[in-house]
Amino acid sequence: MLNKRIPDQIHTNFSRTLFMYKYVLILCLALITACRDNQSDNSGTQENKGGYRHREQNRKRHRGGFADTDAAKLTYINDTVYVPEESSVNKRLKTHSIQPENIQVWFTTTGIAKPLSGHLAHVNTPFDGRVIRCFVRLGEKVKAGTPLFEVSSSDYLETVRTCLQASQQKDLAEKNFLRKQELLESGVISKKEFDEAKTGLDLARKECEKASAILRIFNFNPEEADISKPLLVRSPIAGELVFTDVTVGQYLKADDEAVVTVADLDRIWIIARVKEKDLGAIKLNDRAEVITEGFPDKPVSGTVNYIGNIMDEQTRSVEVYLECDNKDRILKPGMFITARFYRQLNDAIVIPASAVLQDNLSSYVFLRAGNDKYVKQDILAETNGLNNVIVKSGLAKGDIIVTEGSIYLR
Repeated sequence: MLNKRIPDQIHTNFSRTLFMYKYVLILCLALITACRDNQSDNSGTQENKGGYRHREQNRKRHRGGFADTDAAKLTYINDTVYVPEESSVNKRLKTHSIQPENIQVWFTTTGIAKPLSGHLAHVNTPFDGRVIRCFVRLGEKVKAGTPLFEVSSSDYLETVRTCLQASQQKDLAEKNFLRKQELLESGVISKKEFDEAKTGLDLARKECEKASAILRIFNFNPEEADISKPLLVRSPIAGELVFTDVTVGQYLKADDEAVVTVADLDRIWIIARVKEKDLGAIKLNDRAEVITEGFPDKPVSGTVNYIGNIMDEQTRSVEVYLECDNKDRILKPGMFITARFYRQLNDAIVIPASAVLQDNLSSYVFLRAGNDKYVKQDILAETNGLNNVIVKSGLAKGDIIVTEGSIYLR
């Protein structure tokens, strides 16, 4: 039994020794790995610091998008940049002396075409009746007073009858007044009878004027009123028939929609919507051009006729009326157009757009203040085409600005 237990004990001790050896080996490997990682982190940190310093140096030297050792020699003090004479930056800078000039500027907006006031007439019968004749057709030119169509109307005939009766009563009252006047002068009648004749004449005249006024309202001449003739509807203006819906035998009512439309389109209005910021750029009688989609190569000339005094709260714009010549019929009422307003500026300061730089707060240029000194100057400007800007404030005559290469001074 003793001999049998000894090998088991030896086996147990050997297993324990082997286990301890494995544990120590694993622990050593873990320590070695940790040390290597620490060295790697330290070297990476040093590389990152070196790379940051390298990038910072490059960033300082890459002013204006180019690498130049001379750029590092530029000195910045507030808004002033000092450029040494030997720096290659000087070769990239171009300057220009400000000289005011007289120029013509423009801006564009949208609008709509409409007939001039008094140049569009919607015609209908003033009395109910049936059409018995039609004299015109669509597109025909007419003059003021040209007959359009005839209507058989009992209401019209009654109005004419009343007018004729009032005219007859007035004639009788005038004859009676003249006879009474002669009799009064002869001493045959009293002053009272004469006064009664005069009063009757005054009343007859008023009744006649009232009846005649009804016909004049509807563009009829009372002197031509004839109870034997039908109602003749005439054109109130000269122009062109742009709409007609008259058929012989058709029954018309006075409160119906217009059956004939006459328009004079030789001249036409363009109602343009001008934004609040552009109102100071226009005045009465300014020249403008109107461009349509159908004829983009045929601009129509116009003149500012009226500038509205009420601003649309939604669009923040004002209606500006342009009167345009339209003998070629390019403009049609209801057409949407593009309006271009022109304005003459005297002693304006115009600079190239390449001279203007932009930051978060304002626009600015670089003024040359000496052989090696440039100063940042804030300006207020507006665009004028694609290549130039108009400076409203910030620059004066004789100032020398950098027109090309300004970016190298930023």
